[in-house]
Amino acid sequence: MKLIVFGATGNCGRHFVRLAAARGHSVTAVVRDGSRTDASATVTVVRGNVLDPSFVAGTLRGQDAVMSGLGMRYRHLWSARESPDDFISRATTHIVDGMRAADVARISAISAGGVGDSRPALNLLVRLLVATSNVGVAYADLERVEQILRASGLDWQAVRPTTLTRKSATGRARQTSRYPATATIPREDVAAFMLEELERPHFSARTPMITVT
Repeated sequence: MKLIVFGATGNCGRHFVRLAAARGHSVTAVVRDGSRTDASATVTVVRGNVLDPSFVAGTLRGQDAVMSGLGMRYRHLWSARESPDDFISRATTHIVDGMRAADVARISAISAGGVGDSRPALNLLVRLLVATSNVGVAYADLERVEQILRASGLDWQAVRPTTLTRKSATGRARQTSRYPATATIPREDVAAFMLEELERPHFSARTPMITVT
């Protein structure tokens, strides 16, 4: 399968690129100008600005499916943001438009546990972060992303992980309806889940919330 990855140097995107290439997929990694990425003979690296619709459209021609690991950039939860408040949704609009033009039908995108109709499952700590920090700005943008995907007419999935960690993969990612304070998932497990979903003929769910604990 020809897979294109937006946000390929991000914490989940880089795992997805590695796993997809290891499974024999043809991978195109879209990265920002000036960003560093590991060189690989099996991965095509394309550099550019995902807020440029012409650039995005050009990357999508000939692809079979899309993984979006795009996220909002900030140094810490209460720092100034390094990307626009609507960065993910603007980029997703360009991706969706480019997919339609290139006749690419499938996309799996990272969202977050607590977005959309999973909000009632949030634990008190994450609720506090949503209310007081950059997490809330990111969640608002991810809400817009899910609305864009839902209205796109594409075969889409928005994966909602619980609290992300840098731990090694467990291979135990599972869908859940609960998001207690102890709920976590390694980023590599999120990437593996998304890849496995794209390899299926049909997504198991549109907005699965996933965890390992």
